[in-house]
Parts: sequence; structure tokens; C-alpha cells
Amino acid sequence: MLRVTVLGSGSRGNAILIDGTDGAVLVDAGFGPRSLVRRLNAAGRRPEEIHALLLTHEHTDHASGAAAACARWGWPLYGSAGTLDALDSGSRTGTGTDVPPAAPALAAHAFLEAGPTVVGGFLVESTGVPHDARDCRALVLTDIRSGARAGVAMDVGRVPEALPVAFERLDLMVVESNHDEQMLARGPYPWSLKQRISGGLGHLSNGATAAFVSGCVHPGLRGVLLTHLSETNNLPALALERTGDALRRAGWRRDALWAASQQAPLPPMASTGDAAWLVRASQLALEL
Repeated sequence: MLRVTVLGSGSRGNAILIDGTDGAVLVDAGFGPRSLVRRLNAAGRRPEEIHALLLTHEHTDHASGAAAACARWGWPLYGSAGTLDALDSGSRTGTGTDVPPAAPALAAHAFLEAGPTVVGGFLVESTGVPHDARDCRALVLTDIRSGARAGVAMDVGRVPEALPVAFERLDLMVVESNHDEQMLARGPYPWSLKQRISGGLGHLSNGATAAFVSGCVHPGLRGVLLTHLSETNNLPALALERTGDALRRAGWRRDALWAASQQAPLPPMASTGDAAWLVRASQLALEL
């Protein structure tokens, strides 16, 4: 069974656990090891059960815990060549706030460009997406044994033509829905930051996410998880309403649309589409 567990998602950290028939991988490690352990424990899991860490890109809210976690638990690290180079450059030259230091001695592997990379029982395919990082990627993970597929797209300034093609026939979708357009426009951020967020190298708005997700609807789509919601410029209810309306117009009738929390993990969403046992993240309070 394919299962996706969002351990936490937002501007202060992101980590997503993906379980397949023969293994489990973590997508992004924007939390330190102690926070990761707490979040995994809350989800009933242990770091030793994870086979590898996959990075979407090098920014701190996605990679700040990567080096320490890989060193502590022996996880091999996978990312685009550009992401790995950015991490390595940061370890050699010093970094600002957007590139965490990495340890060059870690077992790091670049995603294959000509085909899928085999990691922990999955075939991992990556697609470049616009973002102000070295080489940000959206990921599609196919469980080798069952053929079930999950897609993860976070930190996407705009949807490139290749992304809907890559996200065809998914069982589970994990997509950022970062900001409500009106809340961002009227909010407290300076104009330059608003331009960065809403520009082509920033983040997807609720409207852009709704259009993208509804365009990927097919009968086998079991669940959609909205991630990376801004705590200043968005509300879960707004993101869910916008994408939910678009999904209904596209003919999707499942009750398996959820918004992730920064503070606490969601229970797993499975490829069976059985959402009856999902509860809202606020019911899983973590002492972080």
C-alpha cells in the first residue's frame, strides 16, 4: 500500500514520509533531528524505518536538517545535481539563511536525468520547476511492487508544461497551496517580498493550485494533500474551498482533500482513498 504522511509543512519546515510496499523514504528535512523524531513518533514511526532522504531543493525550510539526519541515521541523500552542489558549496564557503550547510562526506546521489532513480522500493522521477533555488524539483514516486504513484510539488513559482504531464495518473497528490491572492496583496509583507512570493520563481497561489490539481483529475486519483500554506497569507479553509470547488467542477467526488499543518503531522493518506480515519492536524497536538 502506498501511504503519504505529511509530518509538517510550512515556511518553518517541511517533511513528508512516503511508504511503499518494500520501503519508506522521506521527502525533505526542514526540521532538525529532534523535531523529526518527535514528529515521526507522533505518526507511530521511527527514523530507522526510513531508507533514504529525497530533497526537492536546498532552501532551509526543506533541507536544514538534511546533513544532521543523514549523518545520524545513515540515510543516503538524493537530490538534483544542482541541489547537491548548492549544499556542498554552502558547506565549503559558508551560507546565508537560504542554504544550510551540508557535510561532503555524506552519501549523496543525483537523480538520474534520463530515467527513474531506484530508491527504497520506489522509482523516483523528477521534474524541474521554477523557483528561486539552484534546481528545484517536483517528484513522482512509483511503488515498484504495486505500481501506485504519488506526486510531490512544493515551492513552484508557476506550473511548467512538463509538470501536468509528469503528474498524470497519480494515486496521491501533494501540492503546495501557499497563499491566498487577496490576503497576500493586503497583508503586512513588504512589496518586494510580495513580488517574490507571487512571481514566477516564488510559490503557487490557491487559485493556481486549484487549476493545476483539477487538471490532473482522473478516476484513480485517491487523495490530495495541500501543503506549504502560509501562516500569514492563507487559511486552510480558503485553500480547501478553492481547490475543492475546482475538483468538484472537474468531476472528482472523493472526500479526501486535506490541508497540512506546520505544527503537527497528518495521519497517513493511503492509495486506497480511505479517508474515513483521517483527522484534522489540530487534533494531533505536538509539543514542539
